[in-house]
Amino acid sequence: MTAYVGSGPYCYASTLATVAGRGWPAAVVETLTGSAFGYQLYDGVPYFDPAGWDPDLGVDQALDLFGWTSERRTYDDGETAYRDLTALAADGPVFVGPLEMGLLLHQPGPDRPLGADHFVTVLAADAEGVLMHDPEGFPYAWLPKDAFIAAWASPIAYCVGRFPLRTAIRPVAAAGVEAALAASLPRAAVWAAAPENAAGLRDLAGRAAAGLDDEVTTVLADFSLRLAARRRVDAAQTLRPLDAPLAGLLDR
Repeated sequence: MTAYVGSGPYCYASTLATVAGRGWPAAVVETLTGSAFGYQLYDGVPYFDPAGWDPDLGVDQALDLFGWTSERRTYDDGETAYRDLTALAADGPVFVGPLEMGLLLHQPGPDRPLGADHFVTVLAADAEGVLMHDPEGFPYAWLPKDAFIAAWASPIAYCVGRFPLRTAIRPVAAAGVEAALAASLPRAAVWAAAPENAAGLRDLAGRAAAGLDDEVTTVLADFSLRLAARRRVDAAQTLRPLDAPLAGLLDR
């Protein structure tokens, strides 16, 4: 039995916590990814994570800070990828993503690509379909094979390779949560120090004063701002025992 972690916008952090099975709080994993320490405009869309950061880099960083490792695999075609996924899932939960969220048909909403990335824990796969823990709020969700492959195949801008998954997620020199958080502080400072963060925020402020277009306003209201607020409040809470002034800044 694989415990479910989710019901919020931390898809890759929740998926990593689920697959690792060590009781890592999703808030701690998200903080260790470094996502709370910056701002970037990516493909015209405002995201409150550091310039040059993406979820795959964040997952790599969190694993490294915990003293864990993983093997990231990609594939040339969906059938080969699905066959490998089926075999891997027979041995335990598999970290899969990014996938195209708009094509995950068990979720309500449009059945078309949105350019929105998502990560899930695959629990089992066979010729009929995939059983998964979807951290968006769908434990034990099921999707037909062809629908899952379509969501997996749809390109995500930052993703390197097609049909990505991670396997062999395991400790090599395991660190405790407190040690991992302490080791994350210098990395957080590097992410936050990039000049593009401040320049981008000033640009967004200027655009907001002049009036943002509907697409940017929708992204801010429906996704970016609420995710940014959660990232920062969670980072403040987890880092407060180590750096109270930093926690105060994040809260503010």
